[in-house]
Amino acid sequence: MRTPGWPRLSRWAGAAWAGVWTVGLLAPSAVGLADAADPWLAGAGLVVIGVMAVLAMMDAVARAGSRRPGLWPVVAVQAAITVALAFDPGLPWGMLPLLLAISIGCAISLRWAPWLIAATAVAAAVIERVEGMSWDGAVWGTGLTTLLAGLLTYAFGRLAYVITELHRSRAELARSAVTAERLRFSRDLHDLLGHTLSVMVVKAQAARRATTSDPAETERHMTDIETIGRQALSEVRQAVQGYRRSNLADEVAGCAEALRASGIQTQVDLRHDPMSDQQEELLTWVVREGATNVLRHAREAHHVSITTLSEGDGGVSVRIEDDGTAPPRADPTGAGLAGLGERLHGSGGTLQTSREPGGFRLDAFVPGEQGADHA
Repeated sequence: MRTPGWPRLSRWAGAAWAGVWTVGLLAPSAVGLADAADPWLAGAGLVVIGVMAVLAMMDAVARAGSRRPGLWPVVAVQAAITVALAFDPGLPWGMLPLLLAISIGCAISLRWAPWLIAATAVAAAVIERVEGMSWDGAVWGTGLTTLLAGLLTYAFGRLAYVITELHRSRAELARSAVTAERLRFSRDLHDLLGHTLSVMVVKAQAARRATTSDPAETERHMTDIETIGRQALSEVRQAVQGYRRSNLADEVAGCAEALRASGIQTQVDLRHDPMSDQQEELLTWVVREGATNVLRHAREAHHVSITTLSEGDGGVSVRIEDDGTAPPRADPTGAGLAGLGERLHGSGGTLQTSREPGGFRLDAFVPGEQGADHA
């Protein structure tokens, strides 16, 4: 698998450009072939070195730093011939280790490349010293030049790798943001329509029961169904456009009416101080989801209480209790109370549910601005 960089040129174009650099670095040795012990053998060695260097460098040159794994045999062949040519006393050799260091920086794994480049520079300096060059020339000429050329190539490859990873991370973050927004919207839509449809079902059941005994009551329930449907349509449009604003008092009143219409006595006790828009919206979702779960899941419930209370640091708590024989529960798909818990936790709040001997209790807390900052 190829490590991607920035696509720029074709591989053939990269090979051509790498060939220009290779020919330039091999030129001093090629010019001095006449002084080699065996010019034909040395010339063949230079050709093989050039081919191996182009193979090692062409992907990095064409694709701005990308590299193909598995090219170490190519670099190994180049290194072996480079070392072999070092023992020809008549051949100008100093640029060959520099070309080898560049090949290492282009083709070898980023983990091992700097160490191999340093080893190549040290070996080149030692060989030049053994061949009779002074330590100053061997170290500061051949050794340092080889080291800098290889490390510069390695640094360019590392930079290309980091930028590629940044592009990947940015793309992944974008995908994650889209997924999170989809989950948020689906959760909002579930919470919004789940409650509204539950109320409409309750109203329809009440209308059916009153059909024969009280036509006026039936008409009132049908009118309520129409009103609720129109309101739900408007709320869905507002939610899609991102302009929906929740009113806690209206929501509590609507939930209480729905619960009473289903035959459940509902007690409301609102004792909270003025709240921020975010607090009110979260508490509205709590009341909506809590009442919906009572309507759906609390069997034989006769009494429900909805209580709001101001806490310290500007926080507000909500408690919804019923005396049903089965507790409200989240949907298996993760909606319902699970989605409500995620919504609250994301704002520093908490959601707790407990089964009591006489029913089920839901406690939610939404912190004030100071409490949310510490969460």
